[in-house]
Amino acid sequence: MNKGMFSGWRDVFSFSLKQATGSKFRNATLWTALVMLAAGLAVSTIMAFSQKKEDGKRSPIQQVYLVDESGLEVLHLAGFEERHGKTFPDVTFADSDKPVEELAVTLGEQEPNALILEISRTSEGYLLRAVLPYGSEISQRDAEDLCEAFADVMEQSKLLSSGIPMEKLVLAMSGVQSTQLDAGEEERSLGEEMVSLLAPMLIIFFMYFMTLLYGMSVGNAVSVEKSSKLMEMMLTLTRPYGLIFGKVLAITVTAIGQMLLWVSCLVGGFFLGHGIAERMIYPEYHNILLEIFALLQTGSTAFTPGAIVLAVFTVCLSFLFYCMLAGMIASFAGKAEELGQVMGIYQLVMVGGFICSYLLPLQEKDWINTILRIVPITSAYILPGDILVGNITVMQGLLFVAILVAFTAVLVVFTGRIYRDQLFYKGKSLRERLHRKAREA
Repeated sequence: MNKGMFSGWRDVFSFSLKQATGSKFRNATLWTALVMLAAGLAVSTIMAFSQKKEDGKRSPIQQVYLVDESGLEVLHLAGFEERHGKTFPDVTFADSDKPVEELAVTLGEQEPNALILEISRTSEGYLLRAVLPYGSEISQRDAEDLCEAFADVMEQSKLLSSGIPMEKLVLAMSGVQSTQLDAGEEERSLGEEMVSLLAPMLIIFFMYFMTLLYGMSVGNAVSVEKSSKLMEMMLTLTRPYGLIFGKVLAITVTAIGQMLLWVSCLVGGFFLGHGIAERMIYPEYHNILLEIFALLQTGSTAFTPGAIVLAVFTVCLSFLFYCMLAGMIASFAGKAEELGQVMGIYQLVMVGGFICSYLLPLQEKDWINTILRIVPITSAYILPGDILVGNITVMQGLLFVAILVAFTAVLVVFTGRIYRDQLFYKGKSLRERLHRKAREA
């Protein structure tokens, strides 16, 4: 009975999957998942403790005596309380006409938590100098912190003392922004702009990590059994095409499952730590990462259910493409000793695709992005992110995914043919095969 090209690949897939997920793999995956869970938990709790410490930091300074020789008409002290009231909750300001030295002696005896702040005009601008009274209980660091905080007051005071009306002052200090829109295109919000830039970059790095981590595993799986008795048994179940496809698909599924477990543990630990931080560590805790994510979603059309599903499928397809590429290149290794040499070619192609996917889109040229989305070594990196954040329409995404599916199918057949030839020549190198053909001729 004639076997189809890929007949029996399910048996190879099942066997390879069981072989790849042995006890060592399960133990390593489980321990790494626990580490990811702990890491996510630590991120939230550390941020909570840090925020609690920062918010709970109170300066011991209670009274600040101002020796103002700046000549400014307005000293905007209300701005100090608005911006630094939490750090300096007990600070009150008082003007003083006494010399600094005399004031330092008097305050050291009567007010140990007081500070003298001298403001003077210099040729280069204004100088703030904090003077600690004799016997003061205030540290030098606290005095420096007050000077840094009061610098904001000086900036506002200079503007208010300039005599310019507030309306014109606000107009003069306002920033200038620029944007570009095509005809008929809707303007994007800040959240959408940030999403369109950050999300694809993160996915590209994720794909690079995946292909780098598991590429060599695919190469080892393809070459290790070439000359074993196990290979003869497996060839009774399927042809080389189904054999290579089943083996590589098993590794792909194993890797994707492993990464999903790790990411889920990391995210789960993060939200678990967030709940613990709010209830047990600091009730007023604000999770900065969640606030940033909320900003990214504001007014954004990204992360729609359809885009998420298609992007996840594209990630899996892209990883399968690179796994098949690793399998094809590893098939050229006639012997196990040659694996390291041929896999260097895979790493070169993988790094080249990563660099092009990361840098070339910064040129912001449509024709460059179109080429990157068609060529499989780059589309495998950038397509998932572009689909997820809406940089391309759903129809465009489906078209580019279909092209990647076609390239992957061709790669599967081509890899099976190379693997078949290598098996039939019993692992002989290409040079040995050419010499043999020359001798036979």
